[in-house]
Amino acid sequence: MAKWGRPQMAAEMEDCVKPTFSQLTDQEQAWVASQLELAAKIINAFAPKDAGKPLTLAALDRAFAAWVDTKATDSELVNGVVNGVGVAFGQSLVDKLGFAWVMASDADGTDLAVLGLPGKGDVLIYPANVVAKRWERRETNFLERVYEQVAEQVKALAAQDAMRPHPKPWWKLW
Repeated sequence: MAKWGRPQMAAEMEDCVKPTFSQLTDQEQAWVASQLELAAKIINAFAPKDAGKPLTLAALDRAFAAWVDTKATDSELVNGVVNGVGVAFGQSLVDKLGFAWVMASDADGTDLAVLGLPGKGDVLIYPANVVAKRWERRETNFLERVYEQVAEQVKALAAQDAMRPHPKPWWKLW
């Protein structure tokens, strides 16, 4: 076996399939819009001081924390809240960091995601999964922190791309 386990890493990389991306259909866009409406309702119900104001991640964090405290177990309700909060988180990445909604497909299936720096870093985030993983641990007050981490990573990747030499097309001699 080679030092540092490189053959194993190479074998693992062979199993990785780069996802493909497609734009949302009209029906998928309508579903995203309905989830944003649901997020506003979640805020109204669980963070009433934030009701009627523009949606913020801080308000969403407060509402999600209050909802988690209810110890809901109904899977349909849990799935709805996770999707609503997840889509609202994803929309903040779209609105503030220039991500775009996509359907991402790989060997494991197709899911709703947001894509940043396409072709220059392909930062792919599955917002509902971000929330679902936290719900499983009953973790709260994470949305603003995760957003800041994503923003820092995107900024670093964009800076790296800006420093990388980009080859000139063959028809441009100078």
